[in-house]
Amino acid sequence: MTKTQKFENPIETNRQTITRLLSGAGTVKRLNNVNWLRTEISYVEPRTLFYLPAKQQKTHLDYNSMKNIGDAYDYIIHNPTTPIDATEVCRIHSMMCAGTKIHGGVFRSTQKVIEINVNGQRFHAPDYHDIPSKLNEIIFNLNNSQDSAPIRAFKVHYELIMLQPFDDFNKRLSRMIMNWVLVQGGYRPIVFNQPSDKQKYKDAITAYANGNYKAYMTYMKSCMLRTQKAIIKVLTKSKIL
Repeated sequence: MTKTQKFENPIETNRQTITRLLSGAGTVKRLNNVNWLRTEISYVEPRTLFYLPAKQQKTHLDYNSMKNIGDAYDYIIHNPTTPIDATEVCRIHSMMCAGTKIHGGVFRSTQKVIEINVNGQRFHAPDYHDIPSKLNEIIFNLNNSQDSAPIRAFKVHYELIMLQPFDDFNKRLSRMIMNWVLVQGGYRPIVFNQPSDKQKYKDAITAYANGNYKAYMTYMKSCMLRTQKAIIKVLTKSKIL
C-alpha cells in the first residue's frame, strides 16, 4: 500500500461511515455532530494554534473573533451549494472581522510580507495590486479542477494563505474556505485541535512553500483522518437524553 492509499482509502471509508451514521439520524445525532465541530473550530482550534499560557490567554485571545468564526462556520454549513467566488471569500472574511479592529472583506492596500515563523523563513505575498486577479485565478482553478474535493480544499487553503488578500485573519479565512470546499464535496470539516498542530501546521505550510508538496498533503490528510475518527466517535456515542 502506498502512502497515498494509507490516507485516501481510510478517508473514503470514514466518509461513507459518517454518511451512513447520519443517514436517517435523529436530531440529537445531527446536533451533536454540528455542535462538536463548531466548538472545535471556533473555540478549541484558535486556542491550539495560538497557544499561550493560561494567564496570558484572556489578554491576547480575541474571544469576539472566536465567536465570529463560529458564525462563519454556521454560514458554510447552511450554504453547502453556494458557489465559492471572490464575493463569498470577502463575505466570510467580513463575518470573521465583525466587531474587531480589522476592516473585513477589504483587500489589503499595502505590500505585506508573509511571516510563517518556522526556521526564520519569510515568504513574500504578491503585490497588493495583483490581489483581485490572483484571487480570481485561485477561485477559477478551484472550481475547474478535476482533483478530489480534499485535494482542491488543501490547495485553496495554501494558496489563500500565500496570497494574504486581507490585512489580517488570512489563515483562519483559508481554513474556513477549505472546510467549505470539503462540505460541498460531501466531506466534513477538518479541525486542528491537537497541541502538536501549533508547530506541525506551520511546518506543513512552510514545506509546501519550499517545494515539498507531499509533506504538506500528508499532514493535511492525517488531520482529516483524525477528525473523521473523532466525528465517528461522537456520532456513535450520541444518545437521546
